[in-house]
Amino acid sequence: MQKCFAKMIFDTSYYDPEIKKIIDETLGKSYSFVDRLKMKGIGSSRMEILDCSSDIKEMLPSSFTGNFASIELRPKGVIVHFKKFTEHFSWIIPFYSLSIIQSNTINIHSKGSFIKLQLRSKNSSPFIQKLIHQIGSNYSDNPTY
Repeated sequence: MQKCFAKMIFDTSYYDPEIKKIIDETLGKSYSFVDRLKMKGIGSSRMEILDCSSDIKEMLPSSFTGNFASIELRPKGVIVHFKKFTEHFSWIIPFYSLSIIQSNTINIHSKGSFIKLQLRSKNSSPFIQKLIHQIGSNYSDNPTY
């Protein structure tokens, strides 16, 4: 079984120490329990996938309706989690290659791939604001000039 697909999308259905190491090195280790409480959570609610690039689409069921994704914050990026039946996939995106467009939907772009997610409710908005703040603080902590 193939573990890593193009553009840093991993099959995370089962624990694999190699994949965990790659994710931790790229995005930083997951926040501690105390940090998660201080941040009032590090994950989004489940959001419906409205559209995506072909490399992601091939990992989703062919019916394409009722597919959902969620976003997890990490110190140096995000993980977009989605699944196909019993297979779980994680798309890891460092902040330096992440582009977000927000309206009634949220569009996440990185290195030619994208996923368009439907914001389920106003409850999604605080997480999106937290994500945007995290991106901004990451750039101010690590200036690239």
